[in-house]
Amino acid sequence: MPFTCVIIFTFTTKKNYNKLLIRIIKMKLLKNYILVTFFLTFTTVLLSQQKAPKVNPELMAGIIMYDADEAIKKIKIKKEPQKFSTFKAISFYNNKINEIKTFNYLVFNDVKSFITKKTNEVKLTNDYRSMKEARLKIQEMLDPIRSKVKVQDSILNTNLEKELTAKQYKKWVKYKKIQLKKLQPKAPERPQSQRNSQGIGRRGQGQGQRRY
Repeated sequence: MPFTCVIIFTFTTKKNYNKLLIRIIKMKLLKNYILVTFFLTFTTVLLSQQKAPKVNPELMAGIIMYDADEAIKKIKIKKEPQKFSTFKAISFYNNKINEIKTFNYLVFNDVKSFITKKTNEVKLTNDYRSMKEARLKIQEMLDPIRSKVKVQDSILNTNLEKELTAKQYKKWVKYKKIQLKKLQPKAPERPQSQRNSQGIGRRGQGQGQRRY
């Protein structure tokens, strides 16, 4: 009789142990599932919160026009003949650039669509190697336009260099650089939660490397 009781007790204990083991495994699987789901959701939210930089194919091709009156003030031209010749040179340049811009309207649209398409593909595949081929393709599309713009820019600089003093021409070059810098796209801002998490990670690494 005692022996039978031992067998029954052992069998019952083993059965309960198996149930407990199965329960533990299920809890671990559920925990892993929750973590994976949270990670995927959190990543998706971060990506959706990031603002993509605006695509400007015209700027990529070097398309830029100048305000003649503003340029004259910045260069500090006082004499009327100089003002007139400078205004004329800048206006002539603007007209030529506007012609290039209008004539290549479809090319700029194609470049913008191509960049948007490739950016979306990279977001889905995380394959950044394709971006190298994309950059070469964009360069191939914009190079002919960029060459025409450079010709007009060179003509403008040559005309102004003839009309302006060395000091005034130096101010013109500085004014051009400032205008170009204003048009450069700003880097997209990261969400606050992402900046905080990276800051915590860096502090954690610093603490891990600290020696006592």
